Amino acid sequence: MNIRSSIELNNKSVEEINLTGVYFESSTETSHKFGGWPEIRIIPIKYVLEWYNSLNVGLKIKAENNIERTLFSILYFSHDTYAGYNPTLIVWIIQALESFYGIKSNDSIIKTLKNRISLHLGQTPQPKKVNKKINEFYDYRSKFVHGDMEIMRLGGDKFLRKDYIDDYIDDYIDDYNLKLIDLCDFGVTLVISSIQKMITIDAKSMEFNETVNYK
Repeated sequence: MNIRSSIELNNKSVEEINLTGVYFESSTETSHKFGGWPEIRIIPIKYVLEWYNSLNVGLKIKAENNIERTLFSILYFSHDTYAGYNPTLIVWIIQALESFYGIKSNDSIIKTLKNRISLHLGQTPQPKKVNKKINEFYDYRSKFVHGDMEIMRLGGDKFLRKDYIDDYIDDYIDDYNLKLIDLCDFGVTLVISSIQKMITIDAKSMEFNETVNYK
């Protein structure tokens, strides 16, 4: 479902709100690529609404806990008009993941995230493939936020195709976009599956505790 709506402010200006459901559509296919993990469920809307209403998010402007931060982050990466073509989407998807799993800045981020995903969603049948994809996901984010990533000119996918009859240009644009879309699909599938697990077990929050047993 894609949502296109407008809000009139003070009888003067109109602000558009555009939300795309493209990631929710692609999550099932992404799950199949990794042997059905993470699981993507079909949940009746009734139960989703009951769970969401139980969170008492209401009309909050600022998120106050991990679940709310996750849900608000989803709105940001689902708002992108060119879903899949904007590198900033990676940042918002990681914001959603790290918020959900309670990752702090002083944690060993990737290792902690992998462990907590396994605890919450269960073991993947393709651990090497999943670990590699998570590493690629964070490597992409790191290159973007630290200025090491190749950046395509804004609108390049629209104009360069028209200006140049060059297979190299077309191939570069396609490879650039497809890699970004692939990583976004993977990250969002983790986010969706993680939230769906909470809905199915009717949980509003979770905590991870490390323990040691001496014998």
